[in-house]
Amino acid sequence: MTETELLRKISDDLDFLKKKILKIEESLELITSELHPVKEEYFEMLNELKKEGTVSGSEFEEKFGIKL
Repeated sequence: MTETELLRKISDDLDFLKKKILKIEESLELITSELHPVKEEYFEMLNELKKEGTVSGSEFEEKFGIKL
């Protein structure tokens, strides 16, 4: 492989990697835009549920005042 061919291959590889990185960044932006912070009170409610075990939807609504 000549030096010119080698340089062309390196350039092509770099272009390929740049495109892949751009796709990854776009995917990360989409994921980040879909994430929402969770209120601390919800974590507390979930911890209570873990301690008590499973409950029905109506019991959950009655206990926590959140309609499912």
